[in-house]
Amino acid sequence: MGFTVTGRLVSGVVGFIVIILMLMITFSSAANSIMVSELGGTKAFTADVVLTETTGPTLEGTLSNEGEFVEFGYIIDDVNWDYLSEFRISHIDVQVIWDANGGGGGGRQVTFDVSTENDTAGQSQNSGGGGGTIVITQAVNQLPETVTDTADSAEDFVQSYETPGEWMGGKFTYTSESIGALLTSESITYTISLTYYTWEFDNIREIVEV
Repeated sequence: MGFTVTGRLVSGVVGFIVIILMLMITFSSAANSIMVSELGGTKAFTADVVLTETTGPTLEGTLSNEGEFVEFGYIIDDVNWDYLSEFRISHIDVQVIWDANGGGGGGRQVTFDVSTENDTAGQSQNSGGGGGTIVITQAVNQLPETVTDTADSAEDFVQSYETPGEWMGGKFTYTSESIGALLTSESITYTISLTYYTWEFDNIREIVEV
């Protein structure tokens, strides 16, 4: 008994294969839709991160005796150091530049303590000699050069990275005098300053929509 392949049979087989492929694509798209939805949005975006440097408050003065110190920022309720309402800060640098006057010999030491209202332990660094510069960095929301995430819109994408800044503060202490202070008076002049870096998204682009 012979078997004849007809055009109708071929068309039926091809149609069946097409239906199977369409079902596979449909289920795959549905699975991807669920995954994107679970990530928090219906679209995926990517953008380049650009940082901008901004100068903040500055404090200058002189410390004349061993053990003398100056406090600043949240410790003395100085709102000029308050950046809680800034939502796009990458990091904050708090710096002291100090110089010694008079005296001589070894033993001159200073201590620079920097902290935030949310983390009063903070960081501390020491320095000695005739002067120097100490920089302490407080990370807030440091982002990579390029960011990618899902969101319902480009605006939501940007807002998802926003976070409150910090209220900075600290203390600069003239820890110990030099050996020469026994013979002649000495003092330390200082300049404490804050610089903060904000991020912006450049070239925001949608990479997929489901």
